[in-house]
Amino acid sequence: MFEKIVVATDGSDHAREAIKVACDLAKKYGSKLHIVHTPQAVGDTLIVGYTAVPVPPTKEEIEKEGREVIGAAEAEVREWGVSDFTSVLVSGDPAHAIVEEAKSHKADLIVMGRRGLGSLTGLLVGSTTTKVSQLAPCAVLTVK
Repeated sequence: MFEKIVVATDGSDHAREAIKVACDLAKKYGSKLHIVHTPQAVGDTLIVGYTAVPVPPTKEEIEKEGREVIGAAEAEVREWGVSDFTSVLVSGDPAHAIVEEAKSHKADLIVMGRRGLGSLTGLLVGSTTTKVSQLAPCAVLTVK
């Protein structure tokens, strides 16, 4: 039924549940699994007197954190007994990156968490999950 499954992760609890479900499906259907992570810049704030100054992370810090998230996802996939998988770090808007990965891998299914590490902005302008559901060329399974 599902030959190729894309699973999106951001390291959140919902993403870990999505990995678990994606692995279960991959094992049941003999599917190839493709893990996608789009690292996002989350900086700190430096307080100087009465002023708050945002301090964005460096490109190297973003890539390092991205590799940590993808590495943890790969370890989880192995723990669930799935060996036929690939993984990728992709830059840009997470929703569009996930959809493009699904298109390029001709995925039958995208599995992702219902909520991730998104901010209040995500609640106001629409979540990544909602955007992926609207743009995806295949079925999308959201996991809570």
